[in-house]
Amino acid sequence: MTTQTTKRCCGTSIGVLITDPADQLIMITRGWWPKGTAPVAGHVRDEHASVAQALVAEVREEVGLTVTGTPRTLWRGHLPNLCASLPARPTPGHQWEVAEATAEGQIIPAPGETQGARAYTQHEVDALAQATLAHYRAGGLPVDQPDASLEAVWLRLLYEAGRLPWLTRGDLDLAETAYTKPPGKYWLGGRK
Repeated sequence: MTTQTTKRCCGTSIGVLITDPADQLIMITRGWWPKGTAPVAGHVRDEHASVAQALVAEVREEVGLTVTGTPRTLWRGHLPNLCASLPARPTPGHQWEVAEATAEGQIIPAPGETQGARAYTQHEVDALAQATLAHYRAGGLPVDQPDASLEAVWLRLLYEAGRLPWLTRGDLDLAETAYTKPPGKYWLGGRK
């Protein structure tokens, strides 16, 4: 079933880095555009009163975990990344806050919103980032990005969080070219 998407992006996002005891990063594979695998993330002002409330709610919603302790902000800034909603006004993109949090419970991926969730080693995260770069270097389009890759905006966000320090300026520019392309079909008719 296709639904009409007329909702406009609120222009704010939270990204949450949660690691397990082996320092593996908990990530989801997206159920819709933008394509790829990424840490837990979501809009702040669409349904939440604060960044803190959005962080707790998105972790619970996407991976079924309960946030414990006080999250620590790793990076704040604006990125021009587009999402499945119509672009924010007057400036398209998102004001991001990326935080590190602890959580407990069993990983339970949200059906529909995700295609799965699990913990990834740093080696696996690096390989997903390389897959994203290879896709775009080969002229691939965002709509065709493989699930077994890192969501393009997360190249920049994980770089800023110190988890992908090997990325070059050229890599980050390539990622920005990808995450600023409109998602076409979503803006024209909704998502599955």
